[in-house]
Order: sequence, then structure tokens, then C-alpha cells
Amino acid sequence: MTDTSSLLAAAPAPNKHLEFLAALYQAKNSEGELMLLDAADQRVLEFIAVQSFLKKPLSMMQILMSRDVLFSGASTISRKVDALRQAGWIRTVADATDRRIKWLEPTEQAWAYFERVNALMPE
Repeated sequence: MTDTSSLLAAAPAPNKHLEFLAALYQAKNSEGELMLLDAADQRVLEFIAVQSFLKKPLSMMQILMSRDVLFSGASTISRKVDALRQAGWIRTVADATDRRIKWLEPTEQAWAYFERVNALMPE
């Protein structure tokens, strides 16, 4: 039998990332609902937002080719993008020179969400 008393006695060291995750998982929006998005939706939204923040917006074709980053197939990514667009988290913008290209960008709703998430970060 394994002695677990030493494992239980050791308190985990403070970890800012885990503190942040604990706060995020408990955070509620203005309607009192949990703020957290579905994990796959969250990942797609974060990827779009980070690329936009870096001034490297993604086209629909680029995000569909990002299977290694998003850990999903193209059809799943496409469904997630559609769901995020319908929920008001992202919008598509036609390219000024080639209207076949659709750029993905976060909406004000998404940026406000990231501001709320940012407020949960421990100092």
C-alpha cells in the first residue's frame, strides 16, 4: 500500500496560471451565467483574436488550414467559425481587392469578453 500522508501534507506552491484558471472557471457574466465558452469555441476565438491582435488577421482559408493549431479537422473548424459568427463573437470582412477572400475578426463582444478575462489575471 502506498503512503499518501506525505502527498496530502504538501501544499501546492502558488501558481498564477492556476489561480487565473480557477477564477475563469468561476467567473459569471452579467446574466449570472458562467463566462466560459465551450473549449473548442474558446480555442478558435482565441486563435482569431491573437492573430488579429498581432495585425495578422486570418482568412477563412487560412483558419481551415490551421488543423495543427486548432486540433480539429477543416469541417469542425468551419462549423465552429459559423457558430462563433452566429453568436456574435466574430465577423467576416470581404477583402477590398479580392471579394472572394473573407477575413475573420473579433467583434466588440469578443474584445469585451477578453477584457473581462484579463481582469481575472492575478497581479
